[in-house]
Amino acid sequence: MNGKVPDWLPPSAAIDLALLDAGLKPAARVLVGYRAVELRRWGRRMGYFMSADRDGFAVLSRQSSVCRRTLEIDRRPGRHTAALGYWLGYPRCCGRAAARVGDEGIDDYQRRLRQRRFRGRYAMIDPGGYGAGKGRLSHVPCTHNCHASLVMAREFPG
Repeated sequence: MNGKVPDWLPPSAAIDLALLDAGLKPAARVLVGYRAVELRRWGRRMGYFMSADRDGFAVLSRQSSVCRRTLEIDRRPGRHTAALGYWLGYPRCCGRAAARVGDEGIDDYQRRLRQRRFRGRYAMIDPGGYGAGKGRLSHVPCTHNCHASLVMAREFPG
């Protein structure tokens, strides 16, 4: 990351922003709370555009249209999990897996997936450390041995 991630963002934001900065994803969605103005200022210094919603979420991207479109999809009623995953740069297989459980089921899906063993090089895609900012992915892999997620994790800066 070219600049320090603001310490008031959740730890997971460091992963999202590192992937964005490395060009491994087109947009990053972060929980910003009431600090959208501060994040916009920080984002401008980093070369990002930002769109935020009333619920405290913001999307950062190098392209303003990607910010707006991603946030528009996120706020859309109904099932939009796969489309959101696409705009956030998740592998298609992982986006489809997330869509099968829906936004409301992703946390349970992650807990079930974590019961599987992520062996060898696939330990890099274990989603368990994301909340603490200690992972290499900002999405829940479709399986414990997802090749597309492994490719992304290997390219993770740092």
